[in-house]
Amino acid sequence: MKTLILVLALATIGLAAPVLAQHDHGAASMTGVASAPLGRPAGRPPARDWTKLPLLLGKGERGERAHAMIAVRGLTASSVTVHAAEGPAERRKVDYPVGAEGARIESVAPQVGNYHWVVARVESADTVRVASTAWYFGNPGDSPKDLLAEPKHELEIVPAPLPREHRSYREAEKWRFLVRLDGKPLAAQAVNMETEFGSRSTAVTDAAGHATFVFPRDFKPVAQEGDEGSEARRRARFVLATEKEAGGKHYLTAFNHSYSQDPERNRSLGWGAAFGILGMVAATPLLRRRQPNEGASGHA
Repeated sequence: MKTLILVLALATIGLAAPVLAQHDHGAASMTGVASAPLGRPAGRPPARDWTKLPLLLGKGERGERAHAMIAVRGLTASSVTVHAAEGPAERRKVDYPVGAEGARIESVAPQVGNYHWVVARVESADTVRVASTAWYFGNPGDSPKDLLAEPKHELEIVPAPLPREHRSYREAEKWRFLVRLDGKPLAAQAVNMETEFGSRSTAVTDAAGHATFVFPRDFKPVAQEGDEGSEARRRARFVLATEKEAGGKHYLTAFNHSYSQDPERNRSLGWGAAFGILGMVAATPLLRRRQPNEGASGHA
């Protein structure tokens, strides 16, 4: 009996230990380890076209200190515009041409980083289509708060706020996004979310122009994706979009970025299994004592 309990206890420890190690490694990666490229989530093959909405996809590691390659999807833009929160006036808004592989953008200065706002715009006589994203350069830089507050187009979706340095959007978290029209909050406006795992949802802006989304828990288990890396490094893409008729034109604007898996999900499952095994171990002596008593009562 003692041998059985010992074996089950060792099995429990073996189950719980990888879960704890995985959780600890994930926490460490959120304090500065480079995250997965926005253009391709870690440990996964290139994804199919998962949306028809316009996208700006970074090629390379988030946190690159001086430059990045931005690919434009769903939009025939000839250039992208990068807005910075600080730096020389002539460098705070710079256009970069789009080539065969995308646009090679740069931070406002070699030693200045933090978030930069990236936009691609295509306009015709009656239509305006805009794609936007926030790209993080690894050097220190001013907060993007004032940068985000500055209107850049007629119809905009702006994070309110962006995740802080070394953080990210995550599954099951609630985040707000501001919708503006001509620089003013737009109330009662429908905003759609799409993720590359196929989740779809819609939110309507409140009186202050905020649309609130809870990021879906749609990451697939690691075993199904073949990702042997850290849980915190696993990232996927999402896009928010809204449309509006105004002034005789049809406006479509989109904001895309990435989100990561909830690091607590697998930890909770692991501990649940561990406590289940401990419960079985604790119940075994009671079951063994009960069986003889039941047999004796049957012969009485």
